[in-house]
Amino acid sequence: MNSSIIENNRTPKPSEMMVALQQLESQIETNKTVEGQFRRSVLIKSGGATINNMGLDCEFEVNFDDNTQANSAEIRIYNLSNATINRFVNKASITIQAGYGNDTGIIFDGYITSKKTLWEGVDKITTIRALDDSKRYNRNVESISYRAGTKASYILNDLCKRVGLPIAVFKTIRDYTYKDEVTVDGGLSENIINYADICGVSAYVCKSKIYVRPLNEGDNTRFTLSDGTGLLSVSEFEETKTSKEFGEETIKGFDVEMLLQYRLQTASIIKLNSRNYQGEFRVKEGQHIYNGDEFKTTAKLLPSKK
Repeated sequence: MNSSIIENNRTPKPSEMMVALQQLESQIETNKTVEGQFRRSVLIKSGGATINNMGLDCEFEVNFDDNTQANSAEIRIYNLSNATINRFVNKASITIQAGYGNDTGIIFDGYITSKKTLWEGVDKITTIRALDDSKRYNRNVESISYRAGTKASYILNDLCKRVGLPIAVFKTIRDYTYKDEVTVDGGLSENIINYADICGVSAYVCKSKIYVRPLNEGDNTRFTLSDGTGLLSVSEFEETKTSKEFGEETIKGFDVEMLLQYRLQTASIIKLNSRNYQGEFRVKEGQHIYNGDEFKTTAKLLPSKK
């Protein structure tokens, strides 16, 4: 092993494959397990440094959701040499690729915002935080005025343009006309979320482009989530939103937990095939997690467009 990458090994952990098998055995029949499912693969790249989970202990949490605030990642790598730590530089690009065996994909592509190295017992832990777009540090807008008779969709479109990224899709399902002059100030992302809710849609960034579209529309992954493809649990959820324009609305869907699945991101369309629930759903938000024991993805699903 390259001495410029690692200083010393951590105390060996129990077999991660056994942990995964134990988690899954209570959920699925062994003969349904996908071949290669438990050969976990993690690859982290930045500034000429390449870290993989076969050579070093590492952990991460990657968040994704359907708003225009930057998605975040926190990465922890154990026992790096000082030379390698110095390769992780503020504002440098960083990617995380994860999956099983040869079936892997990018789950995070962004820019480093901070780095810290601390000792914890015998371990030297480097914690790296990153955002998925350097242009989306949330900023404030001051007193943007829209005249009486302006539609909410017009305000939403104008605010999205101020993010500074191309608009790939702009589609609303309802609108509201303001009788009086409207003034917008405060956080740009918070205001976009507000006007997207008024227009009955989600506004989010994917691959450096803005998408504004209904909550039930997305991009078809042609992936079926089932016991055989790593589904661990599924449960119903219900959320209530209130706006002065349209009153109270209830959103219903499912919380799902699965073995890590890189295909899931904001607005992914997947099929759910569990014992109690079946159908086609859109991913609203979620998280990819690896902490040495758990290697999983959690997500909220909404019914997709029929």
